[in-house]
Amino acid sequence: MRVLLIILSIIIWTLQVNGQSENHRKVEDIRQEFAQKKHLEFSNSDKYIDENKIAGSPYLNKQFQSSYILKINGAEIKDMPLKYNIYNDEMEFKKDGKVMSIAFPSEIQRINIEGKVFTHARYTTPKINSSGFFQIVYDGNYQLLKKDQVALISPSEKTHSGDSLKFERKLPHFYIRYSGGTAHLVCSQKTLIKVLQPIPQNVIDYIKSHKIKTRDEKQLIDLMEYMDQSEN
Repeated sequence: MRVLLIILSIIIWTLQVNGQSENHRKVEDIRQEFAQKKHLEFSNSDKYIDENKIAGSPYLNKQFQSSYILKINGAEIKDMPLKYNIYNDEMEFKKDGKVMSIAFPSEIQRINIEGKVFTHARYTTPKINSSGFFQIVYDGNYQLLKKDQVALISPSEKTHSGDSLKFERKLPHFYIRYSGGTAHLVCSQKTLIKVLQPIPQNVIDYIKSHKIKTRDEKQLIDLMEYMDQSEN
């Protein structure tokens, strides 16, 4: 019996070691792939890309712009220069010559940057649940939120292998949020109707008859206005 227990212990230890080795290998593979995508040679020390050497821009606007910040607790910050980094999903400001990101974004209710109003909200997609910054493009019974998209394109994904890394703007995604809750991605008429439930039949008919496209900002704003007018 004692011999059997010793053998079982050895087997369990071996499985644990093999599992740890496999997990370590997967982590290394991911780190190597990340490094290769950004044309870096991976080493034990962390390395970062110089953003200035990447074509395109990760920002909604490259220049810092005067902004107004309203926090959830009612505190206000006026005339603070900000710019929105779409790729990192961060609001940036400059302090002592260094660019920094706003800490504790969940404490922010709204940010107004030159007439564009942003909020920080929880959101959900078919793949992830997270939180981030959105531009409020309609604010009624429902909020229509716009999330701009920027992708980092590597030369391996482009026609010419000699090209440099590039930030490339993509079509924005739109989300719908009700009563300060979680924002839901709308990617089809079916998901749009599902997110808006419960809604009357006339709204469903409007969505179908107008062939609402969930990447069309104007069509979605018109829908929000129609819904608000229908309730009055």
